[in-house]
Amino acid sequence: SPIEEIMVQFGQDKNFIGNGYRSLILSDVAAPNPFLKINTKVWKLNYENLFSQHTDFIRQGESATNGKKFSALHHLSINITKNLNIGFFENIIFDRKDSTEGNRYELAYLNPLIFYRAVEHGLNSSDNAVLGLDWKWNFKKHYSFYGQFILDEFSLSDVKEGEKSWKNKFGYQLGIKYYNAFKVDNLLLQFEYNRVRPYTYSHNTIVLNYGHNNQSMAHLWGSNFSEAIIIGRYHYNRWFGDAKLIFGVKGFDYNNGTDNFSYGGDIYRNYNDRPFDSGVEVGQGIKTNTFYANLQAGYVVNPASNLKLFADITFRNFN
Repeated sequence: SPIEEIMVQFGQDKNFIGNGYRSLILSDVAAPNPFLKINTKVWKLNYENLFSQHTDFIRQGESATNGKKFSALHHLSINITKNLNIGFFENIIFDRKDSTEGNRYELAYLNPLIFYRAVEHGLNSSDNAVLGLDWKWNFKKHYSFYGQFILDEFSLSDVKEGEKSWKNKFGYQLGIKYYNAFKVDNLLLQFEYNRVRPYTYSHNTIVLNYGHNNQSMAHLWGSNFSEAIIIGRYHYNRWFGDAKLIFGVKGFDYNNGTDNFSYGGDIYRNYNDRPFDSGVEVGQGIKTNTFYANLQAGYVVNPASNLKLFADITFRNFN
């Protein structure tokens, strides 16, 4: 931290942006990656610059390559009031290859100012840009309402015509936390809903998708899904208990030799392999229902080292 307002971090690790159990902006699902993070706090503003390198193993027919790419993410959050925070973000995924240098970084993307989209257009590039916002509102002392909205591509004319165009690639998160629920100290209840339309996070150049190490950099289900999560957490002295229920619907590709189209759930597919341009709905393809339940209870043996003894049971149904 060169000065009190700025913190600089460099290394190989995971990063997470958001207030929920999941994140549609950047989550810790994928493997660690090299990054440089600069966080600046001034007045009511918190501004994060995150420059990262990513690698994917891409198979095309009989050949496979390790595709290296980079991302430049900005997240600017503002404390509108004491209890309301709103943030704006953008993330550009790009790679630069030539015969002499191989992969190289586009220096224009080191510009620390938010909203690179104008820079990208100035470079005449086809880089993958994802924009959006997030928020958190604390009210009545015990409640916190939070959410995210991400926009990969959007066609207003198609929305007005109601054709459910494939171009409307977006997702959103809505969640609420209830602290000291029902006047019980240390009892937290949480409900969260996530929904991401087909083909979001994907790209017509596969290596430019929103992934790292063949895993999603956002929600672990990629896209073409809806999900509801219920969480309860309680602790009393050193005893603790957690309960989690997840209900989800996701669409998968057939890939059966006859139908090899991309239905929008696999971010490592080219979105030009889609079977149709309109009538695109969440859950299309092989519509799959998922139910996940987890119950855990335990005792903290040593708080200093976080040494715990616990019992855990999990049930999962994938249909």
